[in-house]
Amino acid sequence: MKKITYFIGIVTVAIGLAACNQSKAEAPKQEKPTSQESNQTPNQESPNPPSQEKPPIPKKPTSPVPENKVYENKVFKDVVVTESGDKIIVTGKAQVFEGVFQYTLYDGNTVVVENHYQTDGAPAWGEFEITFDKEQISSDQIKLELFVYSAKDGSKLNTLEITIPKP
Repeated sequence: MKKITYFIGIVTVAIGLAACNQSKAEAPKQEKPTSQESNQTPNQESPNPPSQEKPPIPKKPTSPVPENKVYENKVFKDVVVTESGDKIIVTGKAQVFEGVFQYTLYDGNTVVVENHYQTDGAPAWGEFEITFDKEQISSDQIKLELFVYSAKDGSKLNTLEITIPKP
């Protein structure tokens, strides 16, 4: 008998909460009058008619801030390349089996760095940050590959190629 009483009480509370939320969602929104509307009566004219208002002063143009390009594919997302001093920093998120992926940095056709990175394992999106020295790079054709090796045949899967501009 206590279980039925508790059940009816919980159902009643749930219905009451749902009804309260519904009535708030359906309540009409009241608009607040603007400062000019609140100070005027219907027959009063505005002290500054619209034709006599001063035009706004245009702001000085600002130089656009360059946005970093964001790279992504099936297993990598929010991958961004930034420069800081004498370093190139690659940050992003990876959703990979056991949290391990590989990366290779190419300078032209030459492999400069080849390594792996450990982050949170799938299904989580683990964050990563890979840093390279600018002095490791000498050509204009700099490319970074992020990828996963296939457990089946060892081939590269889900390769994300990132072209890095010459510093």
